[in-house]
Amino acid sequence: MKKSISALILCVLATSFRIVNAEITAINAEEKAFTLGSTLSKETNPYRLEISLTSKGGAIASARLRDYNNRESENPKPFEILKPMGRNFSFASRRLVLPDAGRSFPLDKLNWTSEGTITNPDGSETITFTAIVLQDESEFLKLVKTFTLRQEDYLIDCNISVQNLSKENSKIMLETYGPVGITREDPRADVRTVTGAYLNQQNAVEVTKTNIKDIVKDFGGKMKMFHKNAEFKFIWASIEDKYFTSIIRPVPADSNLNSDWTGDKYALGFDPDLTVKEDENIGLLLETKNLTIASGEQVTYTYQVYIGPKDKELFNSVPLYKQLGFVNTIEFQACCGLGFGWLSFIILDAMNWLNQFIPNYGVIIIIFVLVVRLILHPVTKKSQVSMMRMSKLGPMAEEIKKKYGDNKAEMQKQMAVLYREQGIAPMLGCLPMFLQMPIWVALYSAINTGIEFRGAAFLPFWITDLSMPDALLYLPAAVENIPLIGSFIGSSFNLLPILLGVAMFAQQKLTPMSAPPTNPQAAQQQKMMLWMMPIMMLLFLYRAPSGLNLYIMASTAGGVVEQYVIRKHIKERQALEEAGLVPTTSKLGGKLKKKKPKPPIKFS
Repeated sequence: MKKSISALILCVLATSFRIVNAEITAINAEEKAFTLGSTLSKETNPYRLEISLTSKGGAIASARLRDYNNRESENPKPFEILKPMGRNFSFASRRLVLPDAGRSFPLDKLNWTSEGTITNPDGSETITFTAIVLQDESEFLKLVKTFTLRQEDYLIDCNISVQNLSKENSKIMLETYGPVGITREDPRADVRTVTGAYLNQQNAVEVTKTNIKDIVKDFGGKMKMFHKNAEFKFIWASIEDKYFTSIIRPVPADSNLNSDWTGDKYALGFDPDLTVKEDENIGLLLETKNLTIASGEQVTYTYQVYIGPKDKELFNSVPLYKQLGFVNTIEFQACCGLGFGWLSFIILDAMNWLNQFIPNYGVIIIIFVLVVRLILHPVTKKSQVSMMRMSKLGPMAEEIKKKYGDNKAEMQKQMAVLYREQGIAPMLGCLPMFLQMPIWVALYSAINTGIEFRGAAFLPFWITDLSMPDALLYLPAAVENIPLIGSFIGSSFNLLPILLGVAMFAQQKLTPMSAPPTNPQAAQQQKMMLWMMPIMMLLFLYRAPSGLNLYIMASTAGGVVEQYVIRKHIKERQALEEAGLVPTTSKLGGKLKKKKPKPPIKFS
């Protein structure tokens, strides 16, 4: 018995020694490039994607979109959503790890073999890559990877099968890149993030979002992708900018969303290639759990890849996308954490509905302004009346301040009595701004993030892209190199923000002060504010999306007209009251009658 046990131990030790010291190599092929799909016009091309593939790592080198261009007016090209990141490619097989041997083999340095693209009976296109891994010059493992792109779809099916060609059981782990090198679309405000999606105990999708720059800064380029709540189950991960995303979703073997495709180690890594900018040096990395494959058997890992726009309507109309919660990739970061994302979605839905009848989002923005102004007009009118009344209370308020200056509590009490007697609510003057601010912030976020506005034109010769500055004229490149001025102006002369500043100045002039200045210093401060606000808004909005500026411009211009009408009405009403006459109806004109004397500033 002891001899049998000793023999067994020696056998195991000898096998382990042989595995550890075995030479792991692979059959290297010639590096080749291939293509799935096309970016030709949709009239002649049924594919929404054009995928450039490389035999190195059996990977996607780049991905371009048929229905979106790079927004370069002089040289428009299909938009490249994914591109090589240093030496790494999207969805490349990175490493084959042999846990028992404590060794690994770099699959991303290997040129896999391929016979090229084939067209399937349903019109989809498929390409297969094959790699043979050797152990001591004998065939050890066979890896086969396939990519399938369907017509009119942003989703790619990918399978990776591993077959054990040796005579012994083998334990393996695969590392596979997800999407890498997502394009930076907006140099002014880079909002690229990494999203991890999880299924909670109620089978609802929850996500965590991390800015790519924060990952590099706080995690050193690696971040755990499993949720802090152990009961939450990982279902997909993505990298995105504000308009587009690429999602990798391990497909479970059963119908449940939960997948055991990934392990509990780091699922996010970055390329150590120092030639790549730090904040772009990031890519998803998925790891399989350690798996023992018996001799002659094969295991297949299946995942799906979405490469396309962050389109709420698309995400909600495709059952799979809706079930997986792809809509969670849309984040209205311009909301500054104020919680108005739900309002941004409502605004987008309303605008998309109007777009069915009015195929111009610029016109829709102006209509939206008119609707908001009409809804808020009663409140705005009361606010203007309240502010006009308060401006008349200057002398009376000054007397109270002089009389009770040493007793602030009594002074505030007497001021409250004065306001109450005159029917004035001081906070009413700020109410329109408080009501409109959520709409303003939510609309800013919608225009800044909504894919609907990307490339949408208002006029054929000006404001040709509502998601970009209006760019009436493009300036020489040397202007951008001018200190301070270059960073403010950028590469174009934008007229809309200047017109907006002028309109804001006019609105400031027409807006009644809540109280007249009581001394020269206060008068000087009011005069400075008259100029400072338009200038600050010009600085803030000069390079903002023209759709946002169009909204603020239309709202401001509408406000100027509205204030002029309201002030005219107030002055006419005040003149009648001072003459002791009031109209018999709420409207001006008609039969007049004598009115009992009331405080001289009492009007509405």
